[in-house]
Amino acid sequence: MRLVNSSYEWVEQELTFQPEVHGWQAAVRAALLEANVTPWNGFTVEHVTGTKIGATTFDASGRRHSAADLLAFARPGRLHVAVRAAVTRVIINPIDPAARRGRSRPAVAAVGVVYQDRLFQLHHALLRPGGEVILSAGTLGSPQLLLLSGVGPANDLTSLGIPVSVDAPDVGKHMFDNPRNGISIIPSVPIDHSLIQVVGIPSANGTASYLEAASYIVPVSPMLRPAGPFISPTSPLYVTMATIMEKVPGPLSEGSLWLSSPNPVETPSVRFNYFSRPEDLAQCVVGVRRVAQVLQSRTMDIFRSSVGSASQGRRGHARRDFRIVGATLPLDWSTNNTSVADFCRRTVATLWHYHGGCVVGRVVDKDFRVMGTQSLRVVDGSTFSVTPGTNPQATVMMMGRYMGLKMIAERHSRRPSISV
Repeated sequence: MRLVNSSYEWVEQELTFQPEVHGWQAAVRAALLEANVTPWNGFTVEHVTGTKIGATTFDASGRRHSAADLLAFARPGRLHVAVRAAVTRVIINPIDPAARRGRSRPAVAAVGVVYQDRLFQLHHALLRPGGEVILSAGTLGSPQLLLLSGVGPANDLTSLGIPVSVDAPDVGKHMFDNPRNGISIIPSVPIDHSLIQVVGIPSANGTASYLEAASYIVPVSPMLRPAGPFISPTSPLYVTMATIMEKVPGPLSEGSLWLSSPNPVETPSVRFNYFSRPEDLAQCVVGVRRVAQVLQSRTMDIFRSSVGSASQGRRGHARRDFRIVGATLPLDWSTNNTSVADFCRRTVATLWHYHGGCVVGRVVDKDFRVMGTQSLRVVDGSTFSVTPGTNPQATVMMMGRYMGLKMIAERHSRRPSISV
């Protein structure tokens, strides 16, 4: 656990920054606290109950930092990066029975990869003695590559004409994606563009949906508005939108990924089966109600727009309400579970935090080695059965640091010692 924590800290030190919170994010912070998502935890990278400001990968100048920045810490003489190169399969060969040293040893081993360049020419990259192939192609890419390499459900592979190297029925199974539902508005006052900075965590143990917000500029189709004398009827109108969303943790609902063909350039098929487990739907209902409570807070009143004329309102004042883009919350959201559940099903979307497909204990072992093979590991979000916290990015990068240090330690431990 010490190595895990130190790997987190290293990633956080090199890639994350404390954002300046103002405008929409500041309003959401106040509204979350008003909606009793407490306590206020200030800026922290810890996953704790309450409202907090999380770290950002954008520095003060607006430059985004990513895992690519960590290449600066590599030894250039030992690193070769192929750009515009797409791996099409892992090369897996049988192991000489005489070299297996026991029946429990895997019968096959990875020896390299096949990749294609931007002109679709194929190349081979082969391992040196003692080397390993590490897949980090993500939740959609890593299961796809294993299947293309003959590691997966034998019947499915055979039906596509892919030679079976390892019959691994769980490759591509146990796929998860956290459902996202929210409300988007066109605010009545100017606001800044902001990515997710403020987070509401009603329960840090994963029993309640997380609340997040963003603001951005989007084009509105010309078909949605009349043309004016100085506006071309084909010119888009750009408007600022603000969104408050809830993300179901976990989740429990699971789906699968499968190959549509043996062609590596074809996208695999995937189905996440959102809300197939009633527990996820129940969490969404509670989460959507919290979104509604945030919108009902006094802090959010400034973003309401006047609706109707003054004569239509009470005491000579026009009624104010949100200009909602897309689906609106049911009027009986606070009392009718069925109507809110229907809203969840109709408006569900992804937050791109999908995971699974090469889950630990089913496809890879605790050291992320692909079971049934040698010299092959998967180190990315496809090994998760639960998404970590509100965003998996830090955990995925921590895994790279953690596994790199652990593999170095393993190699040192295998070196012969000399006694004197």
